[in-house]
Amino acid sequence: MRCCTDAGFTQTETVMRNILMVAVLALFGATLCAQGQPTLSSDDSNKTDCHDRPVGGVKLKLPPPATGIVNPPPPPPPPPPPPLEDLPPTEVPPVPVEDGSTFFDEPVQGKVAFLLDASGSMYGSRIASVRQEAVAAISSMNELDEFDCNAYGSQHPAPHYTVFLWGGLMPATDANKSAAIAWINGPATNPGGGTPTYSCLKRSCEIYPVDLDKMFLLTDGSPNHTGTSSQILSDFPGWWARFDHATLVCVCIGGVGSAQTFMQQLAAIAGGTYIQR
Repeated sequence: MRCCTDAGFTQTETVMRNILMVAVLALFGATLCAQGQPTLSSDDSNKTDCHDRPVGGVKLKLPPPATGIVNPPPPPPPPPPPPLEDLPPTEVPPVPVEDGSTFFDEPVQGKVAFLLDASGSMYGSRIASVRQEAVAAISSMNELDEFDCNAYGSQHPAPHYTVFLWGGLMPATDANKSAAIAWINGPATNPGGGTPTYSCLKRSCEIYPVDLDKMFLLTDGSPNHTGTSSQILSDFPGWWARFDHATLVCVCIGGVGSAQTFMQQLAAIAGGTYIQR
């Protein structure tokens, strides 16, 4: 008699089928393992050192980048240096001043008036020296400067006994400087007569502008026409008061003691400068 299972197979057939399935599964598993085994390309392929086995890819999870970068705090300031011993001050040489226009070594700049003594005592080397200084000063002026000249002596017409180049300030252009140089070297400054310092100084203070920068008064003697030294010293402060900031420069050239004293006193009244030559 032949025994069958509920599925219609004999018991023997069922056992054989199970064995066959197990064998197939075993073979399939062995095949998969063989495919996963790496093949070594070097001469050491027969070795089984674990270091020769490939390692799977490495995946690192890095922290996300910082959203805000904060600068590190600045380093602390260095400590102050130790105090030094007191040292003597370093001497700084003076800065040389460029040569400019001068009249008997006094700077000539801005708005300037030259009052030149042309009395008889100025004859010879004195008037020659004055002409030379005046020509050099005017030649060195620039067009930003303004100037005028006058010559006083009793040989000139009354009431001022003074002749003016222009009677007002003019810019120091080349043409005006050439005209002034010709006038200085001409008959206007030829010496003759007395010394009418009073009338010349008074008239000059009347006609020149209040913003005059400098007035040069040159003489070699004491006033002896139209007014004395004492009268000038008494009246001059009133004449001079109309100027804003002018400087009076009194130049005494070869004069005697009385002339020198007068010019020194006049410069002192105006707070100006006295020059003796």
